[in-house]
Amino acid sequence: MAKEFGPCTAFDETTYSKGILPIDTYKKDLDGICNEPLHLDWESLRKDITTHGLRNSTLTALMPSETSSQISNATNGIEPPRGLVTVKASKDGILKQVVPEYERLKDKYELLWSMPNNDGYLQIVGIMQKFVDQSISANTNYDPARFEGGRVPMNQMIKDLLTAYKFGVKTLYYQNTRDGAEDKQEDQAQDDCESGACKI
Repeated sequence: MAKEFGPCTAFDETTYSKGILPIDTYKKDLDGICNEPLHLDWESLRKDITTHGLRNSTLTALMPSETSSQISNATNGIEPPRGLVTVKASKDGILKQVVPEYERLKDKYELLWSMPNNDGYLQIVGIMQKFVDQSISANTNYDPARFEGGRVPMNQMIKDLLTAYKFGVKTLYYQNTRDGAEDKQEDQAQDDCESGACKI
């Protein structure tokens, strides 16, 4: 688009104008968990961008998308689903969300509260951030029942913060805590799906 219509206003103020791409600024600690080589011609892209500019100053963004997921009846962007069927309440009433391709993939999902900790998720977000120029808003999730006394220790949250930093996660958004309030409702909704009474 920039070739046809010219670069965006103030393109010269972006890092792209200096030939810097997201793949140049990622945290190198990621290479220890994912050293897959780049497969596309990033150097030609870099040359095109410095020659012609970009029509938009930023190109990519990912977000948890809790509210928009309810509107579109979809899962929360890159977030792991909380359950195969999630019951969400809003001012418009109760909404039952079913994971995509429930029948075919229900045994393949890693569900949020089944994950042992936040490490793998934070690593994946860091890998995604390597290719995304906007800051990804990542959430951390804690089930107090997994911790002594039913309380999430501060050192666990600090460890997750440092893990996120180490792998280049730029923004931690919510620290979700499982309270168990919706578990019974969601179990019933999943039973309904298993018995064929689920509307997808």
